[in-house]
Amino acid sequence: METADQIAAAVMAWTVANSGHQEHRDYIGLSHAAQSIEDLLASYRNGFAADNAQKRKYYKGYQMEADLVRRLGIVFGDRVQRGEEISAFDGFVKGHPDFRFDGWLGDCKTVPLDEHLPEPAHLPRRVFWQLQAYMLYAPAEKSLVIYESRETGLLRAFWLHPVRAIQNQINEKFESVVAKIKQSK
Repeated sequence: METADQIAAAVMAWTVANSGHQEHRDYIGLSHAAQSIEDLLASYRNGFAADNAQKRKYYKGYQMEADLVRRLGIVFGDRVQRGEEISAFDGFVKGHPDFRFDGWLGDCKTVPLDEHLPEPAHLPRRVFWQLQAYMLYAPAEKSLVIYESRETGLLRAFWLHPVRAIQNQINEKFESVVAKIKQSK
């Protein structure tokens, strides 16, 4: 019979193996829209290394996001649908919003503590640009981002609207990255 430590180790090994983390992608993710051209190219070429602790965090994040989408569906019924892939530049650039709410794009985020929940005017740049990219290429005139604290389950949600100047920067950046990728092939 296994020891308690062996049982825990076996479950953790399964969690790491099923974390959902992709070390290599054949596309640039819309969730990385805030990154520099150089960083986007590096991640496309070199992938995304992650250690076991990071993979366990990814698993928990995906698990919590899926649960939040499930709860949204329970509360709002058919108004909530699973998100579908967004693709641009002949599939070189892709993203996958977590859900749609009344047809509008939606994404879930988690933070460790209540005090890390953002205020409307202080959304993390990475998340703000990700949603701007989703709205640009979907296209959509608004999107919803919902944050959940892992500390207490406190939720905070924000409707976002397109900011054309940022979307133009995103488009120019992805155009440049895709051109550089095609040149190197």
